[in-house]
Amino acid sequence: MKSSTAALQVLVDCGKLFYERRWMWGTSGNLSVRLSSDPLRFAITPSGLNKGHMKMGDLLKIQNGRPVTGSRRGLCPSSETVIHETIYRAVPSVNAVFHVHPIYSTLISCFHGHPKEQRFLHVDWFETLKTIGVGDEESAEIALIPNWQDASRIAKDITAYWTTAAKPLPVALIYNHGLTAWGDTPEHVRNYLESMEYVCEYLYLKQRAGFKR
Repeated sequence: MKSSTAALQVLVDCGKLFYERRWMWGTSGNLSVRLSSDPLRFAITPSGLNKGHMKMGDLLKIQNGRPVTGSRRGLCPSSETVIHETIYRAVPSVNAVFHVHPIYSTLISCFHGHPKEQRFLHVDWFETLKTIGVGDEESAEIALIPNWQDASRIAKDITAYWTTAAKPLPVALIYNHGLTAWGDTPEHVRNYLESMEYVCEYLYLKQRAGFKR
């Protein structure tokens, strides 16, 4: 893991990057990095704050589900913080969790997902899938998670997928909501998001063109 200061700077930099890409417009999305494992402590972007204009002092440090002393007053964690914490507890190798709202991933989640049922998006192999861990000539089964209003249910669905699927991928689409990815470094997670949004743009344009194969 990076030093605490370096880890916090990564969140600030990624918030600006994703805002500029229109993946975190307004106050949407949340990004976190693990700071320690025993006790579990992680830094996360706050709710209600534009992530493109965020400063390091705006970030919240979470332990036992609550901000620890020293977090800036007036800022609070998103209700989706439970998703980050649940993933960190379930998968000790994960050091970063990012949730963003890119347009093509959101559209594909709406077209192929379901508001009350977990489904899977089947994608035939092409080169970009390698980035998210799909082997040569393999197809991908990408989890489509219902957008439960109780974020703890989303957290349980994601961790159940990751811990029980035969070949889980480090990404999940949330129905009509966006894209979540997790991994051992923030850089890897950023790559997963970029690759998955490319895949979804490809699928959307292919569908619009009426291409069936």
